[in-house]
Amino acid sequence: MPYYCPNCGVSNADAVAACYNCGAPNPIAPPTDPAQASATNPFEAPTQPQSPYQSPSYPPPSPPAPSAYPMPPMTPYAPPAYGQAGFQYPELSPASWRLQAQARNALIIGAVALLCCGLLGPIALAIGIQAKNGLQRLGVSEGQGMALVGIILGGLATVAWLLGIVASLIS
Repeated sequence: MPYYCPNCGVSNADAVAACYNCGAPNPIAPPTDPAQASATNPFEAPTQPQSPYQSPSYPPPSPPAPSAYPMPPMTPYAPPAYGQAGFQYPELSPASWRLQAQARNALIIGAVALLCCGLLGPIALAIGIQAKNGLQRLGVSEGQGMALVGIILGGLATVAWLLGIVASLIS
């Protein structure tokens, strides 16, 4: 008949002197040592159980063998500097295409304003300045020349238009 430990409730063999789980002494086991028989005080702290398994012993790790191809020293990862991540070719971005189209429109409107209608001069001037600033901000050189020519033609058309107004008021 198995013996159930009154301390933890684990089933043990009848002949064991102490519980395998908690180490509490077995009160119904026959004492084998008279010194141990007097130590069956129920108020005594239980002893720690001894594990029936031994921890495995492993040999110390050996250093890695030298490689025929030496590795370069590892450097910690550093995130890319500001502005390097993302789209790498700004001249191919849709924003640069839009700004190049604005520069082309400023050139065309400035030429029409200088030849026909001076009232279009301030429009060519504003569109040219906006396109040139945007292209400079993106770092795209293509289209900046057209924007500059649109600014110049728009400015000349605006000045010619204002001079025409002043001349008509004077006469």
